[in-house]
Amino acid sequence: MSTESSLLDRIRQRTATLSVLGMGHIGLPMALICARAGFTVTGIDIDADKVEALRQGKCYVREPELGQILTECLKTGTFQVISDASARAIRTSDLVDICVPTPVRNTKPDLRNFEAALASVKAGAHKGMIVLIGSTVPPLATSKSVAAEIQHLGYKVDEDIFLAYCPERLSPGQATREFAENVRIVGGVGPRSGRIAAEFFRTVCKNVIVTDALTAELAKVSENTFRDLNIAYANLLALIAESLGADVNEVIRLANTHPRVSIHKPGLGVGGPCLPKDPYMLINSVPEAPSQLLSVARNLNRDMSKHVVTLLLRSLRDKEVTIADAKVAVLGVAYKADTEDVTNSPAEFVVKEFLNTGATVSVYDPYASETYGAQKASSIEQALRGADCIILVTPHTDFKSILPTLVRRLAKPQCVIFDGPRMLDPTEFRRQGVVYLGTGYGKAALLGRSIDE
Repeated sequence: MSTESSLLDRIRQRTATLSVLGMGHIGLPMALICARAGFTVTGIDIDADKVEALRQGKCYVREPELGQILTECLKTGTFQVISDASARAIRTSDLVDICVPTPVRNTKPDLRNFEAALASVKAGAHKGMIVLIGSTVPPLATSKSVAAEIQHLGYKVDEDIFLAYCPERLSPGQATREFAENVRIVGGVGPRSGRIAAEFFRTVCKNVIVTDALTAELAKVSENTFRDLNIAYANLLALIAESLGADVNEVIRLANTHPRVSIHKPGLGVGGPCLPKDPYMLINSVPEAPSQLLSVARNLNRDMSKHVVTLLLRSLRDKEVTIADAKVAVLGVAYKADTEDVTNSPAEFVVKEFLNTGATVSVYDPYASETYGAQKASSIEQALRGADCIILVTPHTDFKSILPTLVRRLAKPQCVIFDGPRMLDPTEFRRQGVVYLGTGYGKAALLGRSIDE
């Protein structure tokens, strides 16, 4: 029996063993869902606290059902977790999936985590294994760099060791559902690698599409770059609407009635592990290619938080509030609604900028514990009490309960509220005499006046 056939048989019979490097928001769901499907899975993470938590059945990633799946898999023995990416753990695995973060620093990809994980894979490399890459990497990394590293060990890629790029496409808070339902792209470095990776993912995913590694890499960074561009356009419209006196929400609502138009929502910026990063993966892949459009969009999204802080500081000065004596309430530090993930959250810039002015900053988030150096409030009410300025950053469901009567009762009489995600009713706030500012909310409304005044 060939190496390929032998591995395919073990996958189909669920006797294949899997190691997942990186127990974060992607690696942990990957490991547990595969363990629940019957594979024997070893989770590997260098963070000893995460490893110990998982061993005790404590799931630190907020995902529906994930804690229950962890409990079940620990009980059945299909999942174990270690902090040492030892050669032995890799050497006894049929499949190895690299799911470590690959951040961007100063607009350049930082692949140190990925290189460390790859070094562990190389130390335990053996004939008949397949290496799956779930981390976001620059185009050509899999078929050129990683393949070359494996070949330097004396193995033939796509014959002795198989290799495929299989990017994640999960949204926090929906990972357990989307893992099965979202289309899984499999990019093999050769036909055997593609077939084996596809066979494996078909055991846990409903729809698998096979392509080559380079195309899969480009597809991953392209889809997130498109979203970043779309949001940048929405933010540009917000700035224009704000300047001219229109409401960008109504502008976009009407524009989106066109059957071929779908403009995203504007906001304080773009956060998360992917959208602020993937455009730079694309920009840096071919330095000589014209990429000004991507850079302009990235800069526009990044600077929305700066624009909001400038707007609020001006508003406070107009009300003769001494900035150093002001109390600022920041609601939400997670980058996405109803999750705890603060990766690249626009809230970080907002909090730190107000702290730099000498203002007292209070942060409340029902999910995330991060404060970026500000005081941590235990409730919405505590955060709002005595506030001169309220900034709504994250559209958590809990914040829909914020009514103008609550603001009037707890905050300072001349308090200004800025609604970043535009989840509150500006008319109601203005009716109650609360100065309401919002992303893309026209300057006449921003001043609390009617258009005719």
